[in-house]
Amino acid sequence: MEIHMDEADFFRSRDDRSEFSPTPIIMQPSRRQLLPPMKAPTDLVDWQDVWYRFDNGRGQIAISAIAERIPRTTNNTQAVLRALKLLNEADPGGTGYVTYKDFEHFYNNILPDNSWERGVLVRAALDVVDEGPEPLEEPYFNTWMQLVSYVHSKPSYYDFNWHRILPYSYNRNRLLHYVFYRSELVHPARLKEWIYHAKEADTLPNAVAIQLLGKAEIPFQEADINQDGFLEYEEFLRFVKLSNAARTRSTVLRRGALAVIPRAERTLETRRYIEEYSCCPPPLCMLVITLVELVMFIYYAIDMNSLLDMTILVGPRGPCPLYSPLVYNPARRYEAWRYISYALIHSGWVHLVNNLIVQVVLGVLLELVHKWWRVLLIYLSGVVLGAVLHSLFTPGSYLAGASGGVYAVEYAHLGNLFLNWSEMEANWAQLIVMLIIISLDFGYAFWDTYLAATPSHTGHMAHFGGALAGVLVGVFVLRNLRKEKWERIFQWISIAVFFAVVIVGIILNCTLPSPQYYPENDYTSFDKLKNDWKLMMNQ
Repeated sequence: MEIHMDEADFFRSRDDRSEFSPTPIIMQPSRRQLLPPMKAPTDLVDWQDVWYRFDNGRGQIAISAIAERIPRTTNNTQAVLRALKLLNEADPGGTGYVTYKDFEHFYNNILPDNSWERGVLVRAALDVVDEGPEPLEEPYFNTWMQLVSYVHSKPSYYDFNWHRILPYSYNRNRLLHYVFYRSELVHPARLKEWIYHAKEADTLPNAVAIQLLGKAEIPFQEADINQDGFLEYEEFLRFVKLSNAARTRSTVLRRGALAVIPRAERTLETRRYIEEYSCCPPPLCMLVITLVELVMFIYYAIDMNSLLDMTILVGPRGPCPLYSPLVYNPARRYEAWRYISYALIHSGWVHLVNNLIVQVVLGVLLELVHKWWRVLLIYLSGVVLGAVLHSLFTPGSYLAGASGGVYAVEYAHLGNLFLNWSEMEANWAQLIVMLIIISLDFGYAFWDTYLAATPSHTGHMAHFGGALAGVLVGVFVLRNLRKEKWERIFQWISIAVFFAVVIVGIILNCTLPSPQYYPENDYTSFDKLKNDWKLMMNQ
């Protein structure tokens, strides 16, 4: 009887509070929590105070799991063994589980008041440890706690009605901390709502948020192991665990991309697009092209200076090394490499700087998501189609500069926006910006060609060819994160149109007559071309 007096004294020394806050306060789970406050001790101990120590949160006690939750000591070994035997007696059907009603009946009607057996259950219940998560599991459990607390703070008709399986008198708020959170049920719609609206969800690595949102979509059955339509902790843990490599993929780049998107618009599609941002492999393609163009500009600046009688510096508008075997020369169209190599030569540092800035900024952004070879294909297609259209519409003009490739990369963003409209952040804003850019480009080209008093020597058709290639080839080669059937058809139509335009352009370049349309072919040596340029510039 001494143990009874000890337990009674213990309960009488505690505050007389019968209710808890409807939403438990989030705290780190302790290794041991005492029994929750109880009503005035008219009896030695309320049966529910014992029940809530043993309960797994679902209104039943798994007898086999109780022994694991009670640390063995020299003082409680006998009590633990006796408690397990008593719980088996409270399971008349031998199911291995004791239900809420069975335990209530057993404790109140079968166990004698002030009996040694009743004291054994109290002692065993006091020794139940509120086991927290394992160290590797703790980040996931903390996330789960935030999710559950959000659900409880903003009730919804989606929430699970525990009265469907538990008596109305059942107060789940009295459960141990870890048991309470681990046993909760969360509807997938509430999971999505939390990620979209809760500030706490912003701390999730983007890869984890994608994992969660993916499980909350229509194929939720993959995560719903017990097929009850709700997500519980074990299911959450199974499907959210990522490798350390995946968890650390939430880079500063992705954080920055997410930071500019309203929280409610950080949808699964948007997060998937941002997750594709990767610096592995590093976006070196456009940087290498830019470096090569810069080196070629410096080389020809020095070379041109050595040819002239007076020392000059290459100015903002030129001169251009027209003698170079890289420049597109309409009289040397038979040198096919010029249809590509002209992109390496620039006329003046303003021409160079403008092109390099645009292609680095826009090209690297595409390369981070769509990888270097796709961007390179778009860039080269713009260079080629720009040269082909320039030679057809301005047959007597030289062509130099990377504008064809630059415009291809620029307008590939329009194709990317078209393919991944629902996945893109601020898609309408991006579309408006692209339309403004298109209007300015074509407006300036029309004014410079037909209205300006002194037209510039800008190759507007090369710009147009690059833009056309950027859209047509971009739609085909850029990654489509969620393909629709009509998008696949449109992609093949786009690439077919591109090749048709290029092939027709090449045929016309080869068959249009000289000198009626094109200048006569010039077969003079490179040295003579260089000398002729020197004489012209020194006059």
